[in-house]
Amino acid sequence: MNALQWTPAGKLELTAVAEPAVTAPTQVKIRIELTGICGTDLAVVAGREEGVPHVTRGHEAVGTVVETGRAVRRLRVGDRVVIDPNWSCGTCEYCRREMPHLCIGHDGGMAIAGLNAPGTFARYYVSEERFVHRLPQGMSWERGVLVEPLACVLHNLQEAQVKRDDAVLVIGSGPMGLLCQMASRATARLTVATELNPARLAAARRIADAACRPDELEVVVERIAGGRRFDVVIDAVGNQLETAERWIGRGGRIVPFGIDATYRYSISPVRLVQNGISIVGAGEYRCTFPLALQLAETMPELDRLVTGRYGLEQHEQAVLELLGYDPATGERVASDAIKTVFEPWSGGAAEEAG
Repeated sequence: MNALQWTPAGKLELTAVAEPAVTAPTQVKIRIELTGICGTDLAVVAGREEGVPHVTRGHEAVGTVVETGRAVRRLRVGDRVVIDPNWSCGTCEYCRREMPHLCIGHDGGMAIAGLNAPGTFARYYVSEERFVHRLPQGMSWERGVLVEPLACVLHNLQEAQVKRDDAVLVIGSGPMGLLCQMASRATARLTVATELNPARLAAARRIADAACRPDELEVVVERIAGGRRFDVVIDAVGNQLETAERWIGRGGRIVPFGIDATYRYSISPVRLVQNGISIVGAGEYRCTFPLALQLAETMPELDRLVTGRYGLEQHEQAVLELLGYDPATGERVASDAIKTVFEPWSGGAAEEAG
C-alpha cells in the first residue's frame, strides 16, 4: 500500500510499504477514513523539528475496524473508532504513577505513531486494542479526527488550572489555538484570542469572546477587561513567550503549547518569583481521551474546523497551503486553510500490491 513517509533526504514522500497485519491476539486492524495533518508534522516539514527517517507520519486519525485478534473483547469489526497514537508501556515508573504521557517505554522512549512508529498517513493501521476508542453513535468523522488534539488541549488546561473566574488569552488561532479557545469558553469567564491570518482570525471571532490581530490586543484588553492582564496565557504558536510574559497577570500561568524546537526564550526568574507566575509544561494528553470524546459530542462547531481534504498523493499541495504558500507559484499567500485532513481512500492514488 502507499504511505507518506519521512525520508532520509528530509522530505515527505509517497512510498510503497507492506500493508500492516494483525500479529498479536490483542491487536486490531483499522481502515483509515480521515487522518489530520498536525502542527508537529508541519514543524518537521518546515525544519523546526527533526523527523525519523523511514517512518510513516500521521497520528490523528479515525477509521473503521476491519479485523480483530482473537483476544480482543471491547471492539468488533465495523466499529467506528478514534486512535490513541501514544503506546505507553504501562509498566515504567511514569505509567505506574498514572502519567502515561511521560512514558519512557522499555528502551528509553515511548512508541508514538507517526513519530517513531508506523503512523496513520496510510490506508491501514494496526494497534493494540487498548489504544483504540469507539466513537459515539452519530459523531462525524470530522469531529472524531479532532478528538486526539482536543485531548491534548484539555490536559494543558487542566494543568494550568483554568477556573471559572479566569481570563484566558490564546496566542494564535490555528487548529490547536481554536481548540484551546473552545475548551476555555467552556470553563473560563473570558477568552481572548489573537491571529494574523484573516481566515483563522474570522474563525476565532466565532469562538472566543474577543479576537484580534496581535497589534490590536492592547486596545481590546482595555475595552473588555479595563486593562487587566490575564490569569492564563497559552502560546499556541510556539514562539511567543515574550508576548505571553507581557500579558500575564500576577499569580498567572503561562502555557507553552505550540511546536518550534528552534525557539529559545530567556526568563527572568526574579520576575516570575516576585509576581507568582508559573510556566506550565504539561506535555500531551494525560488520560483525557474519554473526556475529549464526551466534550466533542457537545461541540458540533468542531466539524467546521476541517476545511481541506486531500488524497495522500496530493500531500505536497496540502502541506504548502498549510504553510502559507501558493502550490502553483511557491509564493507566500494568506491561506484559508484551518484543519486539513488526508482521505487515504480518495482520489486517484493507484494502489500497488501490498
